[in-house]
Amino acid sequence: AEELNLGDRTMKSKSQHRESLLVGIGHTKVIWKPWYSRKNVAQERKDRVPHTHYVTLFYAFDPYPPFQVRARSGYFCLGHSPLNYNGDGLEPSEGGMFNPHSILTRNRQLLQNNITFGCPQMSFVSSFTQKAGDSSKTVIGYGLNDCTGRLVEVEKDEIVRLLYPDPMDMIFD
Repeated sequence: AEELNLGDRTMKSKSQHRESLLVGIGHTKVIWKPWYSRKNVAQERKDRVPHTHYVTLFYAFDPYPPFQVRARSGYFCLGHSPLNYNGDGLEPSEGGMFNPHSILTRNRQLLQNNITFGCPQMSFVSSFTQKAGDSSKTVIGYGLNDCTGRLVEVEKDEIVRLLYPDPMDMIFD
């Protein structure tokens, strides 16, 4: 868990002063299998396309027992490595001598309600810490499709925005 100071948002306790909350990252599986249970689909095809996908969320909780959860973000997915422009167009930045097969993680995208998202079908956070030398950022380490790992920097302000969204941002024209 990472400490998150909410700044202007106050959480009153018995001592009536501002407190920081701890933040964690969770994941949950989302079952997607419109055809998976059909008997006419070959088991070999089912084995190539797992029916479970994962999404991630932040949660904020009190730093003292009973560690009450104060907020949860909506679900989101952790992305692939960004695409690089090579002069002719965009190409994945995965691969290379350290993990030449990591490009294959793009073959299994997150699919929900017949919408394909630009992130892996499976991701699992394995580390979450404050960035050394910059207390305004965190570093999240995660694995993609049980194949390769990534590190990504996330501003603490962005985590607060996800945990406590502005209702005015949710107005659709």
